[in-house]
Amino acid sequence: MALEEALLAFWFLLPAYVANPMAVVFGGGAPVDLGRTMRDGRRVLGDGKTWRGFAGGVASGFALGGILALLGTLAGPRLSFGEWPGVLGVLVLLPVGALLGDLLGAFVKRRLGLARGAKAPGLDQYDFLIGVFLVLILLVPSWWLARFWTGEAVWGLGFIILITPVLHRVVNVIGYRWGHKREPW
Repeated sequence: MALEEALLAFWFLLPAYVANPMAVVFGGGAPVDLGRTMRDGRRVLGDGKTWRGFAGGVASGFALGGILALLGTLAGPRLSFGEWPGVLGVLVLLPVGALLGDLLGAFVKRRLGLARGAKAPGLDQYDFLIGVFLVLILLVPSWWLARFWTGEAVWGLGFIILITPVLHRVVNVIGYRWGHKREPW
């Protein structure tokens, strides 16, 4: 049962997981912070967070989510993202929450004086996950509770917490080797 819950949790978070690397692939152009600095003289977010990357990450996560939601509807209730058309909101919130978490992570790193690409263990791996979970808990709590907290679903949440740093590292090494990232972490 725990393995099934782990796979289900991963299934439901795939649109969030794909948003970050696709933001890197589509990135470039105008930075989200528009070059602004805070009172400490440091950039709000930095050049690594761009509007094009944000839009590309959201669109990619939404597209993958749409495919998974359709497959889930066909496969049965365990894989279902929810009822149509209401599920569309969840499919937007998954990548948006992930990328808002990533932006928050960049904001914290700049406040700590860490340069773009500097390591921030824990923050680098979990910022997007914190973002997506906060957005889901605040905006669609019943959806989050049913898939990550209620009953056996908590096993899936534990799996996500354990597997995320490994996935983060693997995806970043791939992005580095393909020339999309400056550093492999």
